[in-house]
Amino acid sequence: MPIQQTSRTVFRVEARVILEGLRIAWEKGYRQLEIECDNTLLVESVLMGSAASSNLVELRLINVYLKRNLNTRICHIPRSQNMPANRIAKCTYKNL
Repeated sequence: MPIQQTSRTVFRVEARVILEGLRIAWEKGYRQLEIECDNTLLVESVLMGSAASSNLVELRLINVYLKRNLNTRICHIPRSQNMPANRIAKCTYKNL
Protein backbone atom coordinates (compact mmCIF):
# COMPACT_ATOMS: atom_id res chain seq x y z
CA MET A 1 0.00 0.00 0.00
CA PRO A 2 1.44 3.44 -0.91
CA ILE A 3 2.50 5.69 1.98
CA GLN A 4 -0.11 8.33 1.17
CA GLN A 5 -2.91 5.73 1.26
CA THR A 6 -1.56 4.31 4.53
CA SER A 7 -1.50 7.79 6.09
CA ARG A 8 -5.12 8.37 5.11
CA THR A 9 -6.13 5.02 6.56
CA VAL A 10 -4.31 5.68 9.85
CA PHE A 11 -5.93 9.14 10.01
CA ARG A 12 -9.35 7.56 9.51
CA VAL A 13 -8.71 4.90 12.18
CA GLU A 14 -7.63 7.57 14.67
CA ALA A 15 -10.71 9.65 13.82
CA ARG A 16 -12.91 6.57 14.38
CA VAL A 17 -11.33 6.03 17.79
CA ILE A 18 -12.15 9.60 18.84
CA LEU A 19 -15.66 9.27 17.43
CA GLU A 20 -16.24 5.99 19.26
CA GLY A 21 -14.96 7.51 22.50
CA LEU A 22 -17.33 10.46 22.12
CA ARG A 23 -20.24 8.11 21.38
CA ILE A 24 -19.55 5.93 24.41
CA ALA A 25 -19.08 8.95 26.69
CA TRP A 26 -22.37 10.44 25.47
CA GLU A 27 -24.27 7.17 25.99
CA LYS A 28 -22.82 6.75 29.50
CA GLY A 29 -23.78 10.31 30.42
CA TYR A 30 -20.31 11.81 30.61
CA ARG A 31 -20.35 15.47 29.60
CA GLN A 32 -16.84 16.56 30.51
CA LEU A 33 -14.06 14.95 28.46
CA GLU A 34 -10.38 15.35 27.79
CA ILE A 35 -9.18 13.79 24.54
CA GLU A 36 -5.49 13.31 23.87
CA CYS A 37 -4.28 12.52 20.37
CA ASP A 38 -0.81 12.29 18.83
CA ASN A 39 -2.04 13.10 15.32
CA THR A 40 -1.45 16.83 14.88
CA LEU A 41 -3.48 17.05 11.68
CA LEU A 42 -6.48 15.37 13.29
CA VAL A 43 -6.34 17.61 16.37
CA GLU A 44 -6.05 20.73 14.19
CA SER A 45 -8.91 19.60 11.93
CA VAL A 46 -11.19 19.19 14.93
CA LEU A 47 -10.11 22.38 16.73
CA MET A 48 -10.19 24.64 13.67
CA GLY A 49 -13.70 23.58 12.73
CA SER A 50 -12.76 22.06 9.38
CA ALA A 51 -14.28 18.78 10.60
CA ALA A 52 -17.78 20.14 9.90
CA SER A 53 -17.16 20.41 6.17
CA SER A 54 -14.82 17.44 5.78
CA ASN A 55 -15.30 14.72 3.19
CA LEU A 56 -14.49 12.25 5.95
CA VAL A 57 -17.70 11.08 7.63
CA GLU A 58 -15.90 10.44 10.92
CA LEU A 59 -14.78 14.07 11.16
CA ARG A 60 -18.27 15.38 10.46
CA LEU A 61 -19.70 13.08 13.14
CA ILE A 62 -17.03 14.18 15.64
CA ASN A 63 -18.19 17.74 14.97
CA VAL A 64 -21.82 16.72 15.63
CA TYR A 65 -20.88 15.25 19.03
CA LEU A 66 -18.81 18.30 19.95
CA LYS A 67 -21.78 20.57 19.23
CA ARG A 68 -23.82 18.68 21.83
CA ASN A 69 -23.74 19.77 25.42
CA LEU A 70 -20.20 18.48 26.01
CA ASN A 71 -17.38 20.22 27.80
CA THR A 72 -14.54 18.74 25.75
CA ARG A 73 -10.85 19.53 25.70
CA ILE A 74 -8.86 18.12 22.78
CA CYS A 75 -5.10 18.36 22.88
CA HIS A 76 -2.07 17.08 21.04
CA ILE A 77 0.40 14.87 22.89
CA PRO A 78 3.74 13.52 21.67
CA ARG A 79 3.62 10.07 20.08
CA SER A 80 6.05 8.81 22.74
CA GLN A 81 3.36 9.45 25.38
CA ASN A 82 0.73 7.58 23.39
CA MET A 83 2.37 4.19 22.80
CA PRO A 84 -0.48 1.96 24.10
CA ALA A 85 -2.97 3.69 21.79
CA ASN A 86 -0.56 3.33 18.86
CA ARG A 87 -0.32 -0.42 19.44
CA ILE A 88 -4.11 -0.72 19.48
CA ALA A 89 -4.40 1.35 16.30
CA LYS A 90 -1.86 -0.86 14.52
CA CYS A 91 -3.77 -4.00 15.52
CA THR A 92 -7.02 -2.44 14.30
CA TYR A 93 -5.42 -1.38 11.02
CA LYS A 94 -4.16 -4.92 10.38
CA ASN A 95 -7.69 -6.26 10.88
CA LEU A 96 -9.36 -3.88 8.41
